[in-house]
This record gives sequence, C-alpha cells and structure tokens, in this order.
Amino acid sequence: MAELTPLIKAWIRFTEEDWDDALILSRSGGKPRSICFHAQQRIEKLFKADLMRLQAIIPKIHNLRELSDLLHQADDSWQATSIDLNRLSLAAVDLRYPDPNEPNPEIEIALVLQIALDLRLRLLQRLGAEP
Repeated sequence: MAELTPLIKAWIRFTEEDWDDALILSRSGGKPRSICFHAQQRIEKLFKADLMRLQAIIPKIHNLRELSDLLHQADDSWQATSIDLNRLSLAAVDLRYPDPNEPNPEIEIALVLQIALDLRLRLLQRLGAEP
C-alpha cells in the first residue's frame, strides 16, 4: 500500500471535520440539506484521497458515482452501489437548490448518514487509516 502523504492525511482529517459537522447538525435538529451536504463532502474527499494515494488524476467534480467509477478504474477491487452513491449525491447537492417544477422530497437523514458511514469505513480501510 502506498504511503499516506501529509496532503492525503490532511484530506482525511478534513473528512472527519465534515462528519463532525454533520453529526452536530443532526443532533441539534439542523436542516437536512446541510446535514446531507457535510456527509457527502466527507465521502467525496475520501474518494479523492484514495485517488491521490493511487496517483490517479483527481477531477474537480462532486458526483460520487463518477468518483467511484474513477476509483474502480484505478483499482478494480473497488465496488460501490450506484443507488447509494446517487442517493447521497442527490441529498447533498441537488436538494440544496429549489426546483419550481418539483416538490422537495423528504430526505431520509438516517439512511444518508448510514450510507456515508459505511462508505467511510470501507474507504478508510483502503487508505490504511484508523476509523
């Protein structure tokens, strides 16, 4: 396994700050869109940290499914469920902006947080970092 550089370690540290923010907001009755945003940011940064570890190109995108696909291309042992990645991306990004043509769907915070937690554990294991 490639060594974790100081920059990769910083990315991982930032992911934990995003998670702390999501939990603080969740416990204090914060807005679902903000909670989901921080959960998504955590996973996005972990994907980018792992791509960096593999010395792959890191695009300036936020779509988790695309980042997961790039990680799979760099290491075909990586697999993730598209529906989970899409659900997390939708809850964090798409729902942050009003759409006059569609009502805002109810966000299942517990499900979004569980998806983020599961992905976090898998990605941290790949990185060789402590959860």
